[in-house]
Amino acid sequence: MREPRRGARFLSACLTAAAFLSALLLLCSRGFPAFSLGSPLATVPLGGANEALIYLMWESRFPDMLAQAALTLLAAAACISIVRLWRR
Repeated sequence: MREPRRGARFLSACLTAAAFLSALLLLCSRGFPAFSLGSPLATVPLGGANEALIYLMWESRFPDMLAQAALTLLAAAACISIVRLWRR
């Protein structure tokens, strides 16, 4: 397999840097979108929030775990195929 030319590497590095800088500029100019749809209607007492937070975070984790496992297997398969192509 042929080695990519220096110009192609430079172009890909420039495009990557431009995408990263534009995303960073967008984040810095508009801020993180916390409460972008409005503010909370009521405050919750600290004791109640601590008890509810556990259930909010860990109540339905099964779909998340399945998605994480699928993405891990997909990333491993992609890495193996890239290494096989690189060795040829």
